[in-house]
Amino acid sequence: MAFNLLALTISANKADAKQAHERAFFNHFESVSQVKFINDTLPPVEIMDIITTVVYSLNSFSIEKVADLYTPNAVIADDEPPYSWNGPTAGIQWVYAVEQVCKDIKLTKLKGTIGAINVFQQTADNVYIVVPVNYSGYLPGKQSVTSKGAFAFVLRMVNGKWLIKSQVWMAKNAL
Repeated sequence: MAFNLLALTISANKADAKQAHERAFFNHFESVSQVKFINDTLPPVEIMDIITTVVYSLNSFSIEKVADLYTPNAVIADDEPPYSWNGPTAGIQWVYAVEQVCKDIKLTKLKGTIGAINVFQQTADNVYIVVPVNYSGYLPGKQSVTSKGAFAFVLRMVNGKWLIKSQVWMAKNAL
């Protein structure tokens, strides 16, 4: 999930900023769909489909969405205990762990949003991408919280399909 629970920031919900952020993302997405780039900062749609599925899987804690997205030797690192998950079920384990933390602290309506991507590199069978992400939700009493950071992903082409080899969360306050 990428929620540094000790560094949650109390914030007012700003619908205008959120809408502008989403418009920027989708405008970026539309420009990518027409052209295939290699070694550029604009990821192709098939890569963004995987990334958005992972980030948004926490909106509903959907393990089904991430079940087939990881390599057999995948590694995920995050700031939630136990801090790393391995193997083809790493994504499922990660979603379960984030869901448990949210239940423990009574965080509701968790929602991830993706920012503009500035780091993307691709070869024929490897991808490296850094994806800015903001997570928001509500604590008891409808207190709004946000966590900002980025995921660094490495994807590999395995049997003709892009799969996640590694996924690392970096909280903004850790940079």
